[in-house]
Amino acid sequence: MGYKKFVSMNIAVIGSGVTVAEYGIRYALAGHDVFIALQGNDAGRVNKILAPYDNIVACSIENAAAVADLIVIASQPKDVREIAYWLGDVRGKVIIDATANIHTTTDEQINTAGAIKAITGSQHIVKVFSTRGYEILLKPLFRQQNVQLILVGDSKKAKEITKILTTDLGVNDFIDMGADEALPLFDELTKCWRTLAAKDAEKNRKVKTT
Repeated sequence: MGYKKFVSMNIAVIGSGVTVAEYGIRYALAGHDVFIALQGNDAGRVNKILAPYDNIVACSIENAAAVADLIVIASQPKDVREIAYWLGDVRGKVIIDATANIHTTTDEQINTAGAIKAITGSQHIVKVFSTRGYEILLKPLFRQQNVQLILVGDSKKAKEITKILTTDLGVNDFIDMGADEALPLFDELTKCWRTLAAKDAEKNRKVKTT
């Protein structure tokens, strides 16, 4: 990808909702130029949130991918295939799969990292899970180890660049779950953690209202 200095990378963030805005703002504040490609009906609301930042540009998926050194996909799983087709030729670029592993009962269960690799031909894909908000639930698994970001995927290049990039965002503790063969375990674990977190949040809401 040419290895620009990490203080001035071009980063494409593609997806929907406030998650895209959160990624975009964090990267922008770290000094990167961010190209946002929004999906869904909330584009207007998200664009208002991003308006104060001079180094964030809203554009199409194709344009964002074309100028990017690195691509972050933060969409719903069901939208990943369509996004991947619109990326164009990104075979030499690092792609971070930050999709939330959340499906409704009617959704097709999608291996998002596998779909991105098959459609784009990129060999530099890493799937990530931020432990923010899940720290207590993770303690039985990681004991005293402080983990802020979990990574899985075949590409060592993608993992190392992701670590360097997210260190700019204040993330200092990582755990590598291994290669692509660990993706099914990664998906099951993150699905369980999110389910438990939702139940824990609902229980806390009920306690506060009683």
